[in-house]
Amino acid sequence: MPSTETTNYKLGHHLVAFLDVLGQRDKFRGLRLPTNPAEHAHVNEVLRQTAGFVVNLRRAFARQFEVFESALTNMREYTKVPIRLNFVGFSDSFVTSVPLRNDNGDLVPIVTVFSALSAAAVVMLTAMASKHPLRGGIDVGLATEIAPGEIYGSGLERAYLLECKTAKYPRIVIGGELLSYLRAARARFEHGTDGMAKSITAIVQSAQEWVSTDTDGCPILDYLGATMVRNSQPDHAKNMVQPAYEFVLTEQRRLLAEGNPELIERYVSFRRYVESRLPLWGITLTRT
Repeated sequence: MPSTETTNYKLGHHLVAFLDVLGQRDKFRGLRLPTNPAEHAHVNEVLRQTAGFVVNLRRAFARQFEVFESALTNMREYTKVPIRLNFVGFSDSFVTSVPLRNDNGDLVPIVTVFSALSAAAVVMLTAMASKHPLRGGIDVGLATEIAPGEIYGSGLERAYLLECKTAKYPRIVIGGELLSYLRAARARFEHGTDGMAKSITAIVQSAQEWVSTDTDGCPILDYLGATMVRNSQPDHAKNMVQPAYEFVLTEQRRLLAEGNPELIERYVSFRRYVESRLPLWGITLTRT
């Protein structure tokens, strides 16, 4: 029988994002081992658009997480241990998780939540602008780290179920435990008078502003909303949002031509969300 090691597992709350790049399998399915230069070039391009794209999304998430975190506060004042994002990938999906430790005070986990939501919003928009639809779920739950970078627990399960059962089309659904976490933090600190309480309240409010309610009642990451506008570069409307919108229109036309009623209906909802946010970016709707 296999031996059972005595390991001191540490249980704690983790924020978990489960993100899936859609349509990758179709691109990869037709590949064969190349036998000539033309086939080598084709295979390299497909790999760049599939495996390479997923790797780049992970890097973009980590980079944006650090950007938003450093913009909010100097975390070195509050923790000597750097916040470490964990990544686990399989097939077209990747999971990123981060522990919500308050070993060094209450500000650190709140900044972590805001930074993770912000990074996910940037990654979602980046994927769409690159013609790669993304679907996901983000939630908070208890978990333990069973290997370096790998967690086990309810947080991972919740994020996965949000992605595969609830999201249904390109969007990132926010779980109820994460919403409760933010509400509890705001209730605890919003009446405080010291500088720390005010900082935490402001960051919690900013994190809550990343969430909106979709037409079916699902709380979703508002990656094209006012919060993204405030945190974006001046050229994002032209270089990111407009290409993303054009991608949505192209995908909807493709699905209409294929005649898939279920997917057509889902992309109607997808387009409805995107078009509801275009006025914030000064972009004119396309009537088709």
